[in-house]
Amino acid sequence: MNTIKPTYPAILSILLSLFLFSCSSTKKLPNNHSISKTELKLILKAEKHADKAGKKVLEEGRVLALNKKAIIPGSCWNWINTVYNNAGYPNKNGKRKTVFKGKKKGPYAKSKTIKAGDWLYFINHSYNNIEHSGIFVYWVNYKKREAMILSYGGENRKQPGRYKVYDIRHVYNIIRPVSK
Repeated sequence: MNTIKPTYPAILSILLSLFLFSCSSTKKLPNNHSISKTELKLILKAEKHADKAGKKVLEEGRVLALNKKAIIPGSCWNWINTVYNNAGYPNKNGKRKTVFKGKKKGPYAKSKTIKAGDWLYFINHSYNNIEHSGIFVYWVNYKKREAMILSYGGENRKQPGRYKVYDIRHVYNIIRPVSK
């Protein structure tokens, strides 16, 4: 019986191939969330097609979440407020505009009101129907009101912002960055 003895270069080649293949298909984030190449392309496309203010917010959010992996003490609100401030849209001098204001029990915003870069307050149906906020990136399924949202877990988690698909049927507040 002939046995094949793997050589060091052969093993190294196989391991390198597996490593390169896995890195090319998905970028793993430290919070066990992952983002596919397709999702990243859609995120970049949303940035490209957003208006000037929305683009700056989306770019800053991506840098904080994916590049810097920023962990901001506090809640989703604190993280998004930091994104808006860093992007040049602090809550003063008319740099933010409330374009829809309802209540947690309604009325809720119409889908057509929402734009890329908007700060949405919504009922988080995927986590105990509590209030949550995030930055709207793009529609995943407009009819079902499923959207890619850049958000932050809060609750003292040591995790950066994340891109996640949410059901946003119940958006009760929309804040928009304003360029002058």
